[in-house]
Amino acid sequence: MAQVTIYRYDKLEGETFDDDYAESQGFANAEAFADALVSGNRYHRTLKAAQDDADTMNTPSSSPDTSVTDNNAVVQTVEQTKVLLPYLTKLDPVRGDKLIRAYTEGFNETGKPEFALASMRAAPEYDEMFSGIKRADGSLRLTEAQYLQNKEAVVIHLNEAGLGGYAKEKIEVLFPTLLEGNVSPNEFKSRLDSVRKGITNLDATLKENVMTQYTQYFESELNESLPVTDEVLLAIAIDPEATTDIINRRLTVANIGARFQISTGEELTADQATMFLSAGLVPTKATPLFETAAARALTASRLARRLNRDSQYSAAQLAEAELTKDFATQQDLTKLSAQAKSQSAVATGAAKSKGGAVTGLTEA
Repeated sequence: MAQVTIYRYDKLEGETFDDDYAESQGFANAEAFADALVSGNRYHRTLKAAQDDADTMNTPSSSPDTSVTDNNAVVQTVEQTKVLLPYLTKLDPVRGDKLIRAYTEGFNETGKPEFALASMRAAPEYDEMFSGIKRADGSLRLTEAQYLQNKEAVVIHLNEAGLGGYAKEKIEVLFPTLLEGNVSPNEFKSRLDSVRKGITNLDATLKENVMTQYTQYFESELNESLPVTDEVLLAIAIDPEATTDIINRRLTVANIGARFQISTGEELTADQATMFLSAGLVPTKATPLFETAAARALTASRLARRLNRDSQYSAAQLAEAELTKDFATQQDLTKLSAQAKSQSAVATGAAKSKGGAVTGLTEA
């Protein structure tokens, strides 16, 4: 890690700092921080230059001066601060200018860059321009330079996902939410990719149903009820509690629920859809399973009514029985079918063998 030592007329022992410290002060590296200090704060790259500056400061004036002066005072102008922190006015000319002046005043009061930064960060405009950068205790999650870099990265990821319009309109709200949830730009991209991959290859009807089921199943996680638009994708991706694996699982659960609704016209609860996933059902095999279960449930329910049985059968019940190999339910359906066939034989008369012997049931 690079280290840089610079000198000033009143600090001939030198000041040494590394890249980490420079980044904490909002600079790219130690060299950039050193350049900024040398350009306007009477710092020097060499001890000899600082000693010469000190000698100049201590040389008596050739003409008497009755005014009171502080030879140790180092004044920095607003223009010099703009050179140090050019991104502030580029980001927001009005509020940025106020931060520039706060930094300048802080430096001129103390002569120390760290106090100047503290003064700037205490200005009300700072929280407006760098929303979400501070933790609850006032410490910074990242430097101003890192803040802007990460924010730009999120905008790029949204553009890559075809959500550039949303990025332009909502980035000032979205990015602080990501910061507060400790979601890095790379993690955000991974989540966006997972969400889009989970629905990209679906036809329009199924895609809409999957997104609808997701919002119904996980509305509490999304913190609001959302229409089925790209905003759902973003709400899924910025959920601070949802890792990429959790998002993939939730999307699969929603996919199973959507296929059930399309196949049967009925609704699965989130718990039921989760149960099917846990039992090993994959979305591509869900549709035929649900369609068969719906047909069998309709037939079984009709037979039960004909036989005056109280039993009612649902597509979800029979799909679960088929998937989990529920012997009791399968046996119940077999008995129901046998009873129905037996009653049919009674209604049409006793069955007889080729020789005329009675082999079936007869009516009393």
